[in-house]
Amino acid sequence: MFGLAWNDWRLWLIIAALIVLLYIARPQLHRLIRSIFFGLSHVFRYVARRLQQAGDNVYRRYIEIVAAHTAEALEQKLVGQARRLEARAPRIDRRMSAIVDSLETSRAELDETVETFRAIELDERTMDTVRTSLESAGDSKAKTRYTAAAADVRRAVKEEIAPLRPQLNALRSELKPLGENTGRLRDLSAELERTSKKFNENLAQFEACIHPDYAHRRDAAQRQSILIPWVLALIVMTVALTGVFLNFFLIQRPMAEIVGDDLQVLGLPLPTAAALVVIFLEAVAGIVLMDAAGVTKLTQIATLPRLPKRILLYAAIAFLAAFSVFEALLAIQREALIEIDQQTARMALGEDAGAGDDASGGLSLTMLAQMILAVLIPWLLAIAAIPLETVIQNLVFILRLVAHQLLIFASFIFALLANALKALGLFFLRVYDLIIFLPLAIEQMVKKVSRKDESKPSAEAA
Repeated sequence: MFGLAWNDWRLWLIIAALIVLLYIARPQLHRLIRSIFFGLSHVFRYVARRLQQAGDNVYRRYIEIVAAHTAEALEQKLVGQARRLEARAPRIDRRMSAIVDSLETSRAELDETVETFRAIELDERTMDTVRTSLESAGDSKAKTRYTAAAADVRRAVKEEIAPLRPQLNALRSELKPLGENTGRLRDLSAELERTSKKFNENLAQFEACIHPDYAHRRDAAQRQSILIPWVLALIVMTVALTGVFLNFFLIQRPMAEIVGDDLQVLGLPLPTAAALVVIFLEAVAGIVLMDAAGVTKLTQIATLPRLPKRILLYAAIAFLAAFSVFEALLAIQREALIEIDQQTARMALGEDAGAGDDASGGLSLTMLAQMILAVLIPWLLAIAAIPLETVIQNLVFILRLVAHQLLIFASFIFALLANALKALGLFFLRVYDLIIFLPLAIEQMVKKVSRKDESKPSAEAA
């Protein structure tokens, strides 16, 4: 070290001088180390707190948006349920009134039949016959006497019950409609109970979503599934995009006959660009149709008054119908172009141009299938606006959750760096004090002796 051997006294003198210098500069160097490491730790901890607050604010905003969206959906559902109940109330009242009237009638007839049964009594002759037969059977132990006595009893009771058979048949006929009406009333009561239970559940969830306490709104929002509806809507959108590609390939070729194929738009051939524009217009018309009908709320159309919404609704229906007719005509044109190409290919090969007429039936079926697809696909694109709304809304929710998690993770990283810097600063301070431990030990001993010397005069004075 410094070109000196470890047994050279000059090396140890230099080390001792460095230790003394470090001891003298201890307050300043301690302050410097603290300012660097602890200052950076404080900055990182402040950034971590700010990121934590930002993440909490993002999550709180997410909860508020989900709670508001859920409350709006539940409000619409409750209004719809209330309207259905209001519309069904007169019918339910009529059904219940008819059932109650039928039950009252059946009850009156049943009471009348019961009173008839109560009024009937076996006469004395029948009772005497039964008693005599039993007494005579009791005197004899023969089996035939008992059999005869039982036959006499059955015959006597049967003769007395014979006038009651009309009342028994009437009772049987009255019990059947009574049971049917009771079953209808029970079914109606169960249906009303299910409806009221579902309405109460939606109402309780709606009240939780608009509760002034944040904890209630958070619990209500956390019960809502965001990812599963988004994935399902994304699958439906994927299927819809498959229909878009199919539609694109159906109308691209005949578009060349309408707009020509000698120009390019943004690097795309003109027929391709024209087909994309048609599909885009169909999608826009479908979104306008669903928004004007009140099914979705992708645009501000849902906030318009009723008359403009009606106008946009009818206009969107007219545009989609026009696009269906237009694509059907393009399908016919596409089939004609295919047939012309096939004839040209046969003529180039030296074959008879009419050799393919036998396949005209197959071509007509193909044309029919293309026309059906051309008519249906614009309306299917309109229906695709329903999952599109779910995809967009839930994507916003998912992005907020991702932003919340990223902010929380960044806060954790900065907090970890702050703790690491503080620990590193404390480590350097301890290493620094370890290097100058001898002067520090001497200083401690001197301070201890000084305190003892100061305490002795005070003790003597006391």
